[in-house]
Amino acid sequence: MASALMLSPMHYTAYNSERKQSCGRLLARRGSDIESDGLMSILSEDDDVDSSQQKIMLMNEVSSLESSFMSDGEIDDPKRFNPLLGLYEVAKVLSKNKRENPVGGKWTRKSGLAQKIFRTRKTFQHILPYNSTGLARYDEETAVAEAINVISLDSPDGLLRATVILRGDVVPLSMQELKEMNTNRKQIDLLTNLAVRANFDPPRIFLGKRMLVRPNEFNYIALQIGPVSDVVLDTSFNDKNVRIGMGGTSGTRFIFKRTTDEDAREYASLLQQPLAQKRKLLGIMTSVFAVCNYVAFGNGIKVAVAMSPKSRLLAPLVASLKVANSVVGGLIRLIAGATGLVAGLTALFIAFSNGGIERDGMQVQAEAA
Repeated sequence: MASALMLSPMHYTAYNSERKQSCGRLLARRGSDIESDGLMSILSEDDDVDSSQQKIMLMNEVSSLESSFMSDGEIDDPKRFNPLLGLYEVAKVLSKNKRENPVGGKWTRKSGLAQKIFRTRKTFQHILPYNSTGLARYDEETAVAEAINVISLDSPDGLLRATVILRGDVVPLSMQELKEMNTNRKQIDLLTNLAVRANFDPPRIFLGKRMLVRPNEFNYIALQIGPVSDVVLDTSFNDKNVRIGMGGTSGTRFIFKRTTDEDAREYASLLQQPLAQKRKLLGIMTSVFAVCNYVAFGNGIKVAVAMSPKSRLLAPLVASLKVANSVVGGLIRLIAGATGLVAGLTALFIAFSNGGIERDGMQVQAEAA
């Protein structure tokens, strides 16, 4: 039975009717009876196959796996989600809309500012047992698991790293919600009893600089910026190798590979980092911007000069004015201008950023959970 991914609109209604009749409540066996080895083989040919050809191959393989997959357990049994638990790396996204960027939002959008400074290093999406991080906002009677979405980016020289983490509580859709959403779905596969709503905290953003004495480690500043968010998502296939997710509103497919990569566990130590006080950090960045502007252009905010004797951070910058007219002074003005620009942009980011969540409904790995 072909998946709706490959069906024309005229055949879609008949397909969904057949699926409901043959699958009933969409229950029974899971990936133990169906193997994803073919899918894994296609993914491993990433460098040898044309991207458009590989997408067609992946869509066909995903369709085949989905057509036979049904979840374990009773329709309202919380244990039906247990086979989904694990650490996953985002392997591929199959979107029908080329303009969509459902994994990473503004952080991974090629035309965005972040990709002009950083390069995407890793993207993970983990499903953990309830409250594994100790940060749950929902009680155990409501939530069945915890979703951890991670985007890790490095600067081209490897000296800087930015990691964005979305932590959320996974709440199954009620039968009423499931019925209402399926009633309104057109040209998209019906949601199953594995459909959930992930309720995310505001994004946590970790900005790090590589340590000189321990080059494999980073010093981080941890921020929590942006609104809370939520998204509906489903699982259309799962086995020992992969989990295929389906966006609850878009129908976009996400292929997640189970992973034992040590980097996949990096989220745990990062979430233990104390969060910087937004107001204090904003004040520091604004002060640095003011002093650097004064040094670079000679007509900055003079109140910064008056503040310098009381600040270890500002005093060295203002003291550099003594050599502003020398040859070295020119270099200092250049450095001050660049530092001021970075400080100013950082201050704007802290003040106005939404954490990478996009206004059109696509957020930081919004549906990839």
